[in-house]
Amino acid sequence: MRIHRLVLDDFRGVAHRELVLPERGVVVLEGANEVGKSSTLEALDMLLTEKHSSRKAAVLAVKPVHRDAPSAVEAEISTGPYRFTLRKQWHSRPATTLTVHAPRTEQLTGDEAHQRVRDILTETLDQDLWDALRVLQDASPGAARADAALSGSSALAAALDAAAGSAPVDASGERAQSLHAAAAERAGQFWTATGRPTGRHRTCAEELAAARTEAARAREALDLLSDDADRHAELTADRADVQAELTVRAEEATALGELVADLAGRRERLAAARERSSAAARAAAEAQGALAVRRREAADLARRTAALDQDVARAAELGPAAEADEAEAVAAATAAQEHAAAQDAAAEAADAAHEAVRRATDRAALRRVRRRLAAVAAAADEVRTAAAAVAGLRVDAATVRSIEAADDTVRRLRARAEAVAARVVVEATAVEVLVDGRPVAAGTVAEHAATRPLSVDVAGFATVRVLPGADTGPVADELDAAEAGLRELLAAAGVEDVPAARAAHEERRAAQAAVDLARAQLSQLTADADADALRAEAERLAADLGTGPTTGPTTGPTTGEDDLPALRAAEAAAREAVQEKRSRGRDVQARAAALARTADGLAHELTALQTRLELSRTEVATAAERLATARAATGDAELERAAAETGDAAARTDAEVRALETDLADRDEATVLRRAREVQTALDALSGRRDELDDALVLLEAKLSVMGGEARQEAWDEAESRVQRLAEEQAGLERRAAAARLLLRTLDRHRDTQRRRYVQPFTDRLEELGRTVFGETFAITLDDDLRIVQRTLHSRTVAYEHLSTGAKEQLAVLVRLACATLVDPADGVPVVLDDALGHTDPERLKRLAAVFEHVAPTTQVLLLAPGPGLHTDLPGAVVLRLDDGPGEGSGPAVRTPAAAGASTG
Repeated sequence: MRIHRLVLDDFRGVAHRELVLPERGVVVLEGANEVGKSSTLEALDMLLTEKHSSRKAAVLAVKPVHRDAPSAVEAEISTGPYRFTLRKQWHSRPATTLTVHAPRTEQLTGDEAHQRVRDILTETLDQDLWDALRVLQDASPGAARADAALSGSSALAAALDAAAGSAPVDASGERAQSLHAAAAERAGQFWTATGRPTGRHRTCAEELAAARTEAARAREALDLLSDDADRHAELTADRADVQAELTVRAEEATALGELVADLAGRRERLAAARERSSAAARAAAEAQGALAVRRREAADLARRTAALDQDVARAAELGPAAEADEAEAVAAATAAQEHAAAQDAAAEAADAAHEAVRRATDRAALRRVRRRLAAVAAAADEVRTAAAAVAGLRVDAATVRSIEAADDTVRRLRARAEAVAARVVVEATAVEVLVDGRPVAAGTVAEHAATRPLSVDVAGFATVRVLPGADTGPVADELDAAEAGLRELLAAAGVEDVPAARAAHEERRAAQAAVDLARAQLSQLTADADADALRAEAERLAADLGTGPTTGPTTGPTTGEDDLPALRAAEAAAREAVQEKRSRGRDVQARAAALARTADGLAHELTALQTRLELSRTEVATAAERLATARAATGDAELERAAAETGDAAARTDAEVRALETDLADRDEATVLRRAREVQTALDALSGRRDELDDALVLLEAKLSVMGGEARQEAWDEAESRVQRLAEEQAGLERRAAAARLLLRTLDRHRDTQRRRYVQPFTDRLEELGRTVFGETFAITLDDDLRIVQRTLHSRTVAYEHLSTGAKEQLAVLVRLACATLVDPADGVPVVLDDALGHTDPERLKRLAAVFEHVAPTTQVLLLAPGPGLHTDLPGAVVLRLDDGPGEGSGPAVRTPAAAGASTG
């Protein structure tokens, strides 16, 4: 094989490269690291081996990363009598084109072109030699040696046979087929290369084993017929026992279900009673508080009235004495009047503070009422929204039960249909088979039940129709009707399948629960007053306060005027100021009495008493007016009656709650629920067991029906006859296979003896080339497979494994060059050395140059080097400089060592 031209486009980092190579001689591909020298060899290998449609990782890895472009490789190659140009493009717009120039013109494309090249290379190329005469950059020197690849090369074997004088050559120059090849071909009819049976030798043994298995299966089927009849009787009895227990459990489950429903009702009543008890307790507390306030106000008025009566009696006693000392008490009275005025101002301030407290209390009550109205409106909206969601969900419990029952019927009828239907087993041995349009891949087996006509299409060559038996039709019709009924139920419910129906039912249950919860919240908010009553209360409070009728909630922060603690503190401070004024008035009167001595003191006492009388009368009038206003709104009797009634109601509801709790505890709800779950679990298990028994009986009855019509005795007799026939054939094959193996082994022994003879010619040629590099003392030892065992130099023999890295790589190159010189040029292939001498010193590089010069006239050698080195000593070498730029030009420059200083590249 010779490579004449190689073109790369967008291959890894190479944008464009074209190499034109001479048919013989040394060609040096020179370039810096990562310029794409090894990629050039990789491109050639990928062109010859990978299809344009390949998606292998190695093919995808060569796509350029810097732009979106396809990778393409083109080469012009000659091998044997053929010369052709092959181009392939990968990744985008993949294509293959082939032009065969000799011995006759051919033009092919696509996979046909790829296969034609493979056929040409199989016919003309010694693949073992092509693999062996390459030393790649990623192979270690220890691995780059003449191992099994050389010993397996037919071209090298022919050359060595000729050198040893033992290989006959006909007039055309081709080796005649040896007896060994014929024996190997004959043995290959019986044995694989690893010594395993093959061909008819293997298939006959497999058929014999299968026939024996089939005979045993037929005998077993014959024996199992009576066992299946006994099994049918046992299953029938078990089914009757399960049905009886199922009836008992169902009755128990019904009774427990009623108990569970009753307990649920009682729990609901208990919850309602607790809500009523809570509301009654709040109402009783409010009524008791109102009654206590009323009683305190009445007691305060009585106390003030009694004090006023006492002061009036005392004033009547002091009147006569005061008249006598009136003149003397004028000054003291004037002072007392001044202090009385201050006391009145303090009283007015106290009254204003009290009014502020009352208005703040009303405003707080108005905010509470408005917030409650907002909560009632929100709860009503939630009830309407949840009710609308429930109305939009159609799947209820009855619908789900109907769909589940229809689905159970479909599954049961499908099992019956498959049990009575014939089983069609399709084994696709070599091509894909279609069963009712569904593919069965080659090498796989598929089994189908023929409940309806089946169509088996064998790769477009034949179509087999399998028709079901007459007894399959009624069951299949029932199955179709049941499936249609199930589809109608699903369509009416607006769902796709049974799980979707269950999910829709659960969604409706959740929506209904939301409705119930919203209604319960609304009921709790309006338990003691409905929305109208709350609005009326809000309007009344707003009217008292002089605000608008707004019903929205008051949610903002409390203003300063509604700070009740602060207002109450201000009222107390005003009261204390009144008391302080009174105390100061008494002090003034005391001082006036002291100045006026006894008479003036008596007059001052009378004045103070009169002042106190006025104040007391004002306070009594105010308290009486306030009490009268409150009684006008709600009488004392009405408050007492409300307190009594609410207290009685709270006691009754509390007693009702305790009675319901005691009743529920006495009924042991946990035990009832646990027993209900246990019974339901047992009921489900029994139902499943009954369904399993029904399915087993259906299958067994169908099996007995089928077996009743089978000729099992005839099947067993036929299987026994097939076993005997195949056993006789296998015995004959074993005898012929043993004879073929014996002949091949005998010839192998003689061939190994002959091969040891032609190791010497290869040794001679390798030593001849090696002395040019290592000197006249160089000698080499090879084994029968042409592997280097040891090297001798200056009378010192070293095993190959212990040689230096440089020596190993030099021997690897010499082995390939020796092989290239021995092989007939018509059978030869290029020698490829990819940066193979990186550990070789300059002196030996010069000596190796002489070896290359000796080989060059008959061999094409491709030497990949990062820079000037070995090829500087090769005057006839063609140097192709690989540019490290984008490579968009026509190709690299060419130079020779003599013109190295004047390179155009």
